Formats: sequence, structure tokens, C-alpha cells
Amino acid sequence: MRARLVLPVPRRSTLSTALLVVLWSTGMYTLGRFAGARQPAAAAAGGTSGTLGSARRVAASQTLAPGGGQVDFEYDPMQHPTGPEAAVDTPPPLRRPGFKPVTNDNQGKYDQMWTGKQTYQKNSCWGCRFAGDVVARIDFHTVLDAGTGNGGSVRAMRLRGKAAFGIELSQAVLERDAPDLLAAGYVEQGSLTNLPYQDKQFDLVFSSDVLEHIRPEEADQVVSELVRVAKRHIVMSISLKSYQNVDLHSLLRPRAWWEAKFEAAGARTNRPLVWALQQKETRFQRDKDFTACKWEGNATDGGLFEVCTAGMPWLVGRPGQELRSYRCVTTANAEVEPWMFAFTVD
Repeated sequence: MRARLVLPVPRRSTLSTALLVVLWSTGMYTLGRFAGARQPAAAAAGGTSGTLGSARRVAASQTLAPGGGQVDFEYDPMQHPTGPEAAVDTPPPLRRPGFKPVTNDNQGKYDQMWTGKQTYQKNSCWGCRFAGDVVARIDFHTVLDAGTGNGGSVRAMRLRGKAAFGIELSQAVLERDAPDLLAAGYVEQGSLTNLPYQDKQFDLVFSSDVLEHIRPEEADQVVSELVRVAKRHIVMSISLKSYQNVDLHSLLRPRAWWEAKFEAAGARTNRPLVWALQQKETRFQRDKDFTACKWEGNATDGGLFEVCTAGMPWLVGRPGQELRSYRCVTTANAEVEPWMFAFTVD
């Protein structure tokens, strides 16, 4: 027999006040759930589309996280360093003798994507979302941001006292958004298929939503180069979706495929760190919460895997970059973007 808790009956005025509070709280919670659930369906039915994957923006006053809490869209991770505000001067990474850069046909494409008429937003910084988590969880000083874009993650790491360097395929974005980093020698133009650095130059190799952009035939070489220059850690996010990014995400493969690639190149999957960084959401129900489901991957190379969208407001990078009302989920394991990967190099 279930035990019952007997409470004294409050006076009428107290009871009325309590009832009003309950009704108000329930209404706010319902509003948050309604707003979060409606947006992905609207986007799938006829919302924003295009190669950049620009998502519908949600008014800050209307954005509620699941459970009714507000999304802290004004917090800027680059303006809140957890350590010294400037990196201690560190010698630049040693370069390979006689190094000759290679050309990459994608350079013009990404020059256009960063600086053309339809572009990534100027203050984009996908790595800024989890840079602080990485700093808090592993011990490192030198770091390479592979595919640094506008240099935002290099700045974020240096604000936290790290000796950060970056390499980026697009010369145009470096000249426009990071001329100071170029002049200081902190960033440079180059291809991930042929890095200019000697072996084991960086305590950490860091990357945020970059490897899905490379060509399938480049995967082995890129992974090999990243492992080669890493002294100890590799931490990155790799997008596993094509939703609103069909023309840009040219290499979509499941987690197991990517981990096998890095392990074949000599790295070991750091499973505890993946568990610490990777968010999972098991509360979603297929018939109720998922929209825009699609099978991604390649049936003959890694296999197919399902990715769906679900109502879950989140700040993609820096404030002002992109506030999305949805996140993508790999349904087989309930992992939500960004999909985090971590490896250790001996």
C-alpha cells in the first residue's frame, strides 16, 4: 500500500496564491516546449534552405530551453577566459625542412564561402562552444586549430593562456578577419593534406566541424597528417549531417568509421573524454519529436546511419553567430550535435 503524505490545509489566500504560481509555471513550461517543438517542423516544411545551412533565428525573448530555462545567448566564451588573458610567448612550431605547399582545388570554393555574397557569418566560431570544456579537461599548452577559418578558436585558446596556432585553406578569410594573427605568425594558409610542421609539434590538435568538408579520397591523408603532428591529444567535432549543408558536407561517415581511421593512423580513441564531451538525449520520441529524418553515409563505405532533427534551442558558436531552434540527432545512439571525437597519441 502506497504511503500518503498528509499536509495541513493552507488558508484560502495562501492556497489561491499557490494555485496561481502553479498555473503560471505550467504555462511557461508549455510555451517553451511548444516553441522548441514547432521550429524544426517549420524549417523542414519550408524554412530556410541553402548551401550554408543558415537556420531560422529565434527571438531571444522567445527562446526557452527544454524545461523552461532561458538559453544564455549573450554569454561569449571568448570574453571569459579561465586562465591568463594572453598566451605566454612560445616558439613557433618547427617546420619540415624543404616543405613545399600543395594546391587544393577547394581553396576557391571556401574563399567564396567565407567572403562571397552568400557566406559564413563573419564572427563564426564553432569551436568556441566547447573550447572551454577542452581546456578544463586535458593538460596541454601548444595547440593547432586545424581548419581555423577566421581564427576564432585560435583567439579563444590564446585568451585562455594557450600557445595556439591555426592553419586554414582559405587565404581570403585570413586576410579579411585575422590580419593580426597572420602578421604575428599564429595562423597561415595551407591544406590539411600536407601540413608544414614537423612530427609531434602540438600537445593538442583541435578542430571544429572541418573534416566533413574534405573529399572522401583525402580522408586517409588528412587523418594521417593530424596524427603525425599531435604530441598527445586530438579533440574535434565532426558533423555527421547533410541537413541544410548538402553542397558542403562531402564526407559523412558514422562515428565508428572515423574512429577506425584515426586508430589505423596510430591514435587511440579516448573513450572517457568522448563520454565527458559528447551530449546525449534519450528523452526524444520518434513519432513525437523527430523531423526531417534522413539516412546519411555510404552503404559500401562505413554504412548508413539515420540523422533527425529535434526541437532543442542552442547557440552554435559565439553570440550573434547563430541561435538555432533545433539540433540534429544520430538516432542509433541518441548523440546530439556537435558530435565530439577524442584520441590519444603515444
